[in-house]
Amino acid sequence: MLRQKIRELRTERGWTQAELAKRSGLGRGYISNLEGAKVVHRPSAEALLKLAHGFNIKPEELYQAAGYIKEISGFTPRPETPEEILDKLRLATPQSIPVYPWEAFPFHAGDAIDPIEYVYRARPKSTGKNIQAYVVHGDCLSPKINDDDVIIVDLEGQIDNGDIVACLVDNEFHVLRLRKIAGQIWLENNQGKFKFEQCQEISPVIECIRRLK
Repeated sequence: MLRQKIRELRTERGWTQAELAKRSGLGRGYISNLEGAKVVHRPSAEALLKLAHGFNIKPEELYQAAGYIKEISGFTPRPETPEEILDKLRLATPQSIPVYPWEAFPFHAGDAIDPIEYVYRARPKSTGKNIQAYVVHGDCLSPKINDDDVIIVDLEGQIDNGDIVACLVDNEFHVLRLRKIAGQIWLENNQGKFKFEQCQEISPVIECIRRLK
């Protein structure tokens, strides 16, 4: 396990956690967490590379201890390229997504609005570069999406028939379902329906987080 590997490497050298922190550039508290019984998440690629540099060892030793590289007896696998290793580490790191109030949709870089909080989701192999989250106001698409739920949207994502979308209609925020009826595209929810042409901004909802309290 990674925590055992780090502890063994450190004690072999007679270093304290503070000494390892100094040599690696990581915080002593972070190292203590890695060596502890409960590790919240796998370390990032940058953290593993800093540790390897501090110990003066090959990064592969830590990648294997972390479970990113599996050792198979009697078989020597093709060495993974740095790009493959970094991509594997990227997928293992949860995606941090800013959450904005519904009035801020769609948020654009430079807008003077700070996120309310952040939510985290597993990072898929392919994901948009402009993923944001919004707090829903009202029960316009209940019971599928309710008041105070958090929806995650891909501002650059493609939309298709049947998708749930976040959009602006007459400068008002709505959560709607896209329907194709008799060759025309409509947006509808519990409050009514709108023609697609009435929509000013639209993005697909890719996930909904339900708040129970």
